[in-house]
Amino acid sequence: MNNNYKKRVSINSNTLKWEELKNKNVSKKILSKEGIKETALIKINKNAVKNDASSLINSVEIFVLEGTYVNEFGSFEKGTYLRLPKEKEKFVSSDSSCLIFRKKNYFSDNEKYIVNANTSFWSKGHGNLEVMGLGDHAALVKWPKNERFVSHSHWGGEEIFVLSGMFIDEHGSYEKGNWTRSPHLSKHFPYVEEETIIFVKTGHLL
Repeated sequence: MNNNYKKRVSINSNTLKWEELKNKNVSKKILSKEGIKETALIKINKNAVKNDASSLINSVEIFVLEGTYVNEFGSFEKGTYLRLPKEKEKFVSSDSSCLIFRKKNYFSDNEKYIVNANTSFWSKGHGNLEVMGLGDHAALVKWPKNERFVSHSHWGGEEIFVLSGMFIDEHGSYEKGNWTRSPHLSKHFPYVEEETIIFVKTGHLL
């Protein structure tokens, strides 16, 4: 599913139906899947049964969209980014409920990042943009109202998940919850009409 990295794909996750998993109280919306590699939204309800202990997760990359996410490394509030070389699903839960954007089994190194975007600083980017680095290839980008970027190409591709506002380019408009993956050397001319924050990954699709 959407496993051709040479093809642009854009999905409004708000239009997808939740798929309930075996353990109940946990649901997902799959955006891309190739073997054990998967990009998806995961919803964990209050008092959800622990995940499948046999599930194979060599690595996870997570951004907490709502609530508090709990695993063997701790409890992580909305706005936290995690890049972990491994994770035991049997320890995953939520004290109340949570919603996460998750990529699993995409890398095999031992790099580990945990960043709380609520307490981290924004740095000046191009023009009036503000950027918060999250780790290798990943960042948050804050676009002020009516900001326009330059037309540019994506060396190694680009992946965007809209966290707030409305992201726009010549291909369309993308509301909160939209996921877009653009291939190596693809081009676009992005801009916004209202303050917008996106989670972005670049250079990882070669």
